Amino acid sequence: MENVDYQKRNKKVVNKQPKVVWLQLSAGQGPKECGWVVAQLMKRLLQDAQKHSISAELVDSLAFDKAMRKQNLIEVDAYLSSLIRLEAIDVEAYVRSWLGPIKWQGESPYRPKHKRYNWFAGIELVSVNGDVGIDVKQLAREVDVEAMRSGGPGGQHVNKTSSAVRITHRPTGRQIRVESDRSQHRNRQLAMERLQIVLAEGVEAEGRAQVRDRWLQHYQVKRGNPVRVFQGSDFIEKR
Repeated sequence: MENVDYQKRNKKVVNKQPKVVWLQLSAGQGPKECGWVVAQLMKRLLQDAQKHSISAELVDSLAFDKAMRKQNLIEVDAYLSSLIRLEAIDVEAYVRSWLGPIKWQGESPYRPKHKRYNWFAGIELVSVNGDVGIDVKQLAREVDVEAMRSGGPGGQHVNKTSSAVRITHRPTGRQIRVESDRSQHRNRQLAMERLQIVLAEGVEAEGRAQVRDRWLQHYQVKRGNPVRVFQGSDFIEKR
C-alpha cells in the first residue's frame, strides 16, 4: 500500500481535531492458526500505523488458549481477539483499508502436516469516539477510580508504580481495568473510552463477567473477498 502520511495528506484537514477509532481483531470461531494470524496482524497494524504518523496502541487482548489468560510469564503466540486504539486527524480513511476479512496463506505453525493452507481472521470497527451518544462529563461523575500496580513478567520488568487503573461504573456495577500504558492518567482515559463503548452497545447490567463476555463477543469471520492477503511464516503481504 502507498505510504501516505494520513495526518498531512490533505491541507483541508490540518485544522481538524484528531479522531479516535477502536478496532477489534478477531479469530472468530476459527482454529488456533487463526489466532496466530491475529497475533501477526496486531504487530503489523501497529507498525503500519506508526509509518503513517497515526497514534496506535494495543489496549487489550485475549489469549486463544484459556490456560494462557491468567499468566504473565510466557509470551502468547495466538489471540482470540485484541483491541487496538488509533488516533489521527484522518484516521477513518486509513482504517477503511483494514476493515473486513484478512487471509493468511501458509503452513500451520501447530499442525505441519495439515492440508489446509488458507486461514482467516477479521478486523471490525468497534466505535468512533464522539459518536457514541454518551455524556462524557456526566459519566465521569458516575465512576469510582482505583489505581493499582500493573501485572507483567517478573524481575526488573515489573511495574512497581500504581499505573494500572480500574474504574467502576456505579449505576451498572461494570468494571474496566486498563494497564497498557505506564501513565496512570493515560490508562484512566483509555478505561473511560472503553466504558463508553460498552455502554453505547446497550449491554444490560449483567455483572462483570457477562459484560466482558459481551464486549469480547467474537463474530464469525467471513471468508472470501479478503481485504488483505498475507503469505508465509514471515507474514508478507501479497501485492
